[in-house]
Amino acid sequence: MACAANGNAEPQADPTTTPGDCVVVPALTNAVQFRLYTNASPRAPHLFNTFDIVAHGQFWLASPAGEPLQHWLEQARPGVSLHNLLVDGQGPVLNPTNGMSIVEQTSGAEWRYLALDATAAYGDQLQEYRRGVLFVQPDLFVVHDHLVARKPVKVQMLLHPPSTTELDPVWGDLRLNSTNGGIRIHTPSRRPETRMWSRVAPATNATLPGTVAFQIGPSNKLATLDLVTVFAVYPAGAKTDYAFKLLESKTAVGARIHRDGLPTLVAFKTGSAATNASLTGFAFTGPVGVDVFKPRRLKAR
Repeated sequence: MACAANGNAEPQADPTTTPGDCVVVPALTNAVQFRLYTNASPRAPHLFNTFDIVAHGQFWLASPAGEPLQHWLEQARPGVSLHNLLVDGQGPVLNPTNGMSIVEQTSGAEWRYLALDATAAYGDQLQEYRRGVLFVQPDLFVVHDHLVARKPVKVQMLLHPPSTTELDPVWGDLRLNSTNGGIRIHTPSRRPETRMWSRVAPATNATLPGTVAFQIGPSNKLATLDLVTVFAVYPAGAKTDYAFKLLESKTAVGARIHRDGLPTLVAFKTGSAATNASLTGFAFTGPVGVDVFKPRRLKAR
C-alpha cells in the first residue's frame, strides 16, 4: 500500500503499513484513517510530521501538500509556519536523512498502536522525540508526543483544520461538524493548568485556503514533555457526549475518555522499555495500554 501525493490509500487488512512516505493507522478500510507523513525531504509531496484524518467520506484534517506547500517552502516567510510541532518557534530540519522510523507497534482486540522516532529532524534541540498514534474503535485517535530536550524549550503544536472549525470557549477544544459527522480535538492537561487551543497566524490562511490555524502548548519552557491529544471522529447522527481527564504517574501518561458516559482508559509508557508501567492502578507491560469499559448485559429471566 502506498500513500500517493494526493493522500489516497488503498484498503488493506494489515492494521499498519509503512509505504515510505507515510504510515496509516488503522488502515483496515478507507472509512477511518490517520495518515502520518514521514518523508523529511523538502521535495516530499506532504510536509514532514503532519497528518491527515479521513473519516466518513471527509478530510477532517489535511496535511499541507501540493502547490501551497511548495509555495510556502520557496517563500520561507517568517512567522508563518505550517509545521505541526515547533520547538522554540522552529520546525524540523527538512532533509531526506531526517525521516521518521517505526520503533514500536502493537495491537489489541479493539485498538491499534504504532510509534515513530522523529529525533533526527530536531537533533539540535531534542535528545529524543517519539510520536505515538493510537486508534481505539470506533472513533478515537490519540496522539502521544514524548519529547526530551537538551535544555528547557517551549513546545507548540499547530493544526490547520477547515475554516469552519470552532473553538469551544468552555472546554478550550476544537469542534467541526458537517453532514458527514464531526470531529472534536481535545488536549487534556493538569488542573488548574487548563490547556486551551487558540487561534493564531492568520497569514497561514492565505497559504492554505479554506483553513484556519490553531496552536496549543505549555506556556513555560520544559526539558521533558508528554503531550496527549485526542481526536474523536464520529459519523452523522452519532452521540457526541465526550469528557476528558489527563492521567499521570511515574511510569506512564494518558487519559480517561468518557464516551456517552462510558470510560476508556489509554496509557502510554514513559519510562524504560524494560520496566512495567501502571496508571491509576491499571498495569500494562507493552508500550501502551487500553482499557475499554463495557457494561454487562443483564440476562433475561
